[in-house]
Amino acid sequence: MSDLIVDFTLLNTSTRQLKAIQKEFKELDEWKGYVKSVVGASQLKEAMTDFIDNWDDNRKLLLEDLESVGKMVQGTRDAFKGLDDELAKSGKKK
Repeated sequence: MSDLIVDFTLLNTSTRQLKAIQKEFKELDEWKGYVKSVVGASQLKEAMTDFIDNWDDNRKLLLEDLESVGKMVQGTRDAFKGLDDELAKSGKKK
């Protein structure tokens, strides 16, 4: 029988990093107005607006995916931590 090794440090780090990435994506809204204001030519401003609108749609999808992955990582960490705690308790009883 082989031993299962779970890297809790990696799971915790992954959770923190995913939350940080989500925060960065959410805060990207702030730069849209600035970008539009510094672009002078109307054709360029129109192209930039189209790009930003497209980016917003895709950013929303990315945020949803990041949240889903974050929940999976947290759930994995919590499940293994619970199992580890249970096994530790049953080992102490014997």
